[in-house]
Amino acid sequence: MVLTKLLTFLFTTHLQKRSFSKKENVGLISYVYKNNLSLEGITKLKNCLLRFKKTLEALDIYVMDAFATASLRNLDNSKEVLSIISNSLNIHIEIISGTTEGELSFLGAMHQIQQPTGIYIDSGGASTEFVFYKNFKNLYTISLNIGSLNLFNKFVSKIIPTKEETSQIQRQIFKEIEKIKAPKEISNPSTLTVTGGNMRAIRSLLIHYGRLNQDEYTFSAKEIHELLSLLSENKTKTMRLFLKIKPDRVHTMFCGLLILDAITNYFSIQNIQICTNGVREGYLIQKYIGGQK
Repeated sequence: MVLTKLLTFLFTTHLQKRSFSKKENVGLISYVYKNNLSLEGITKLKNCLLRFKKTLEALDIYVMDAFATASLRNLDNSKEVLSIISNSLNIHIEIISGTTEGELSFLGAMHQIQQPTGIYIDSGGASTEFVFYKNFKNLYTISLNIGSLNLFNKFVSKIIPTKEETSQIQRQIFKEIEKIKAPKEISNPSTLTVTGGNMRAIRSLLIHYGRLNQDEYTFSAKEIHELLSLLSENKTKTMRLFLKIKPDRVHTMFCGLLILDAITNYFSIQNIQICTNGVREGYLIQKYIGGQK
């Protein structure tokens, strides 16, 4: 069960050995003022979690584990929010650090990653985690405050960014990327492996334009730059396409493309692989199955 990039729930029942997924996009970052989640935002969160809890109770599941990522850990009033949720719903939330988020995401996606050495990223609404790895061993992890939703909220006035807004977003992304101190062992990676809702939505766009087959998850990095150029031609047409492909991401998909394009350019990436797993699966593996960070 997932409250995407804001709060992620993993509920398991080992007796039945079955799993199911339920997701709601609440967009908590839209309720943040002066780095505090507003009362309205807290109420939205409570109502969402209550729906999850009732669903679980209907399935006779009463043991819950929950964790929160960037949109809660970066709040000034995060302790207050957690206390309200705990007291009102009896749900205890673990806030994980950006580094831990990257490590868990890498762990969750590891069995899907094709290249034994390279860069892995998990790009979400409020942050992007980078993992530099060699022979599938994590050498260096960093979390940057670049996410498709926070970039949209900070720079975009409508739905699709203008030319000037696009330039502002690109400058902000490069400013953050320059904080990375990549290990020397990962000098010229040819492939970037990525996960995250917008990253998977980008794959759907490529399939729509016939640039990728339904069963393909790896493509040339130049496709991203060409896709950006194509989508910039007609903003109304692009917005309608986003509504058709992934309506709940209509306002964040373009920013997700800009993030991916900037990363591929900065590291001279040739190919991109999309993963379907990430931090949720990594959290599950570490907590219930066991795994090294």
